[in-house]
Amino acid sequence: MFSALPKTKAKLITCIPVLFILLSAIGINSYWLYQTEAAQKINLMLVQIGLLITTFLLVSFIALRNQKQQQIKVDQKNQAQHILYDIAVSMNTSRDLRDLLNRFCASCYKALNADNISVWLVTENYWLDYVANAGIDSEDSPNKRIKLDDGLISKLIRNRFIRNDSDLTRLAGVLHCNISEDDKTLYVPLQYQGRTLGLIRIKMDGSPLDNPKDFEELIITLARHLSMSIEKARLDQETRRTIIMQERSLIANELHDSLAQTLASLRFQVRVLDETLQPTSEFKSIRGIEQVENSLDEAYSDLRELIAHCRTPINEKGLIPAIEKLISRFRKDAGTHILLQKEWQDSDLPPNMEMHIFRIIQEAMNNIRKHSGAHNVRIMLRSNKAGEHHILIENDGIGFEIPENSKHPGKHLGLTIMQERAAHLGGKCRIESDLEEGTRIELHFTYNSDSNDDPLDRLSVIEANNDKQPQA
Repeated sequence: MFSALPKTKAKLITCIPVLFILLSAIGINSYWLYQTEAAQKINLMLVQIGLLITTFLLVSFIALRNQKQQQIKVDQKNQAQHILYDIAVSMNTSRDLRDLLNRFCASCYKALNADNISVWLVTENYWLDYVANAGIDSEDSPNKRIKLDDGLISKLIRNRFIRNDSDLTRLAGVLHCNISEDDKTLYVPLQYQGRTLGLIRIKMDGSPLDNPKDFEELIITLARHLSMSIEKARLDQETRRTIIMQERSLIANELHDSLAQTLASLRFQVRVLDETLQPTSEFKSIRGIEQVENSLDEAYSDLRELIAHCRTPINEKGLIPAIEKLISRFRKDAGTHILLQKEWQDSDLPPNMEMHIFRIIQEAMNNIRKHSGAHNVRIMLRSNKAGEHHILIENDGIGFEIPENSKHPGKHLGLTIMQERAAHLGGKCRIESDLEEGTRIELHFTYNSDSNDDPLDRLSVIEANNDKQPQA
């Protein structure tokens, strides 16, 4: 596949025995020259001079060859460093991880004179997802990913450089590349501190470096630099998320310690006032106080919900357990019958999208509890392999006038927020309701590994620990 070094080393190995023979001949000739008579010394001296000249030429040849070989090595190192520098400069100017990976592919494609190159990342639930490429025209595959099994995971963990692997040849099929030429393809796992982040696939007809080992080390070094960049991007994003969550928690704590305490105190004072005025006050006064008390109760309840919203309801278990916990709490508080239908097995959403979905469902459930008077609620979650997601929330409550027909659209601010969250998901939220006919909320959106979302939102790793590997 790759060209070998010039046969300089082999030629030098051949010259060494010849040099040894010449030096031996000089020694023998010198001994004869010392032992022979004067008449024969002229001939032996001529032979001696010839041997010395030949030896000098051979030593010069060896020195020049050695110098040339060293120069070749230096040139190879300089070329490798030049390639590394060009690719590193390109990566350092990237805006985000997707842009970084695209720039990496474009730079490697040009610097290495590759046929094509692609980068794949390990994502949640042990998928290997295509993220970026250069030199590949086919973009019509709806799902550029392969499922990782134990055998493939083991290969990615244990190897730094992979050739001619039937499991990894599947990547060429996913990208509609020529599988029959996959023997020209290199697969380099992206590894960082014992964790595998993904894979680089490079197809080449030749090498920019003469020495295959130097080329292999260059590719491994490039993979190491890319792995470090991916990990840095992940840590930066994690830091930003941590800062945001800390700020949200701080806001929640401040609301709890200030406004929530004030409302709680007002509720208590109004309740005491109501009890004090009950025996002597008129009905209208008592009714007004009760309305104030109810308003304070509702404001306090809303504030508690706002504080809860500032805290993340979805843990590492994912969206479905968080929804099930929400429904369980709703059943306990409202006593309403809820039917949950789950067909969500193929979904692999990033955390930020799961958060929007949870908030939409949470808002719908709060509206049902506060306003609908429903006896039955149905929630359906459905997704398929094409990335189509469908969420349905319907109830048999009293219904309401939708904001377009309502004279008080401000009352339905929560519905507007739901529409905005649906837009963030790249979908639409349809709300249908009529008085005494209940309410139906449908959310549709599409998401799969071909989307342009930040790869960091779905990034996962393969640990060397076998306990964290999926079972075949």
